[in-house]
Amino acid sequence: MADWSPDAPTADVPCPFGHGGTRRRIVDTIWQAEGSAEYQCSECGIVFLYPLMTEEEEREFYEGQFAEYMAKRGQAGGADPADSFEKWKPEGARRLELLRPWLREDMRVLELGSATGFLLDAIRPYVSEVVGVEPGDDFREFSREKLGIEAHAHRDAVAGREFDLILCYYVVEHLRDPVGELSDWLPLLAPGGHAAIEVPNVDDALVKYWQVEAFDRFYWQKAHYFNYSHETLAMVLKMAGFASVETVPVQRYDLSNHVHWLWKGEPGGAGKYADLLDAGVNAEYGRALRERWLCDTVMAVATKAQ
Repeated sequence: MADWSPDAPTADVPCPFGHGGTRRRIVDTIWQAEGSAEYQCSECGIVFLYPLMTEEEEREFYEGQFAEYMAKRGQAGGADPADSFEKWKPEGARRLELLRPWLREDMRVLELGSATGFLLDAIRPYVSEVVGVEPGDDFREFSREKLGIEAHAHRDAVAGREFDLILCYYVVEHLRDPVGELSDWLPLLAPGGHAAIEVPNVDDALVKYWQVEAFDRFYWQKAHYFNYSHETLAMVLKMAGFASVETVPVQRYDLSNHVHWLWKGEPGGAGKYADLLDAGVNAEYGRALRERWLCDTVMAVATKAQ
C-alpha cells in the first residue's frame, strides 16, 4: 500500500524537474516493473517512477508489447478498429460534453493519439476542421477511410500549421520528458489557442482516501512515468510555457465501482449495485469526490499567450 505519510522513507533520487528538497519513496510494488518505485518530491509534489525503462526497452514495449499489456488491464476495444470505434463511442460523448465550453464553429482541432477517430468524429459537427495524429496503422487508416478524417502517423506531418485546440488523452502520463514534449506543442497552437489534456489523478479516492491495497497493485504501473494531481499537472504545463491553466475535476466511475474495489478487491464493479446505489446516490458521491479533488481523472485546459 502506498505510504503517503510525511515520514515515508526518503531516497537519494533526483527530482525529474531539478527541484531540491527530498524524495519520499511512497510505493515499491509497481505493476510489471520490478525494481522500480514511486517517489514524491517534497518541493514540487510531483509523483514519479524511478528508474524508468531505458529508451530501447520503451521502444520494444510500445512496438511489441503494449497491446497485450493494455488487454491485461481490461482496456475496452480490441485490435479490430471497427470494434474499438464502437466500444469507445460513449467515451467520445463523455469527452465532448466536457469540451463543449471551449469549442467554436471556426475552430481547427488537432488530436494527438487520435486512435480510430472516435473523439474527432464526435466533435466535428461543432468545429470547422479536425485532424488526427495516430501512430497505429490500422486505427489511423480506419479514421481516414471509414470516417473521412485527416490523420497522420507523426506530428511532423502537421508542422508549420496552426490549430486553435490540441487534444491529448491519457498520453502525458507516459511521457519521459513532459515539459519538453508539451513545449513542442506551442508552435502548433495559434495565439490564444488551447491544449486540453486528461490524465489519471494521483489523488484518486481509491489511492489516497480509501487506500485500497488491491487497487494500488492495479494503479501503479511501469507505463506511467508521472502520476499527476491537478496542481502538478498545472505546474508542468506552466513550466512548458503555457500562459494559464484551468483544471477540471472528472469522476468517470460510479460508487458501485468503488464499493466493489473495497469489498472484492477487483475491477468490474461499475453499475453492479445500481439497484441500491442509484443515479441520485452516484451524482452526490461524484460531486463530493470532485469538490475534494479525489476524483479519478484530471482535465486541464492550458492556454497559449496571445
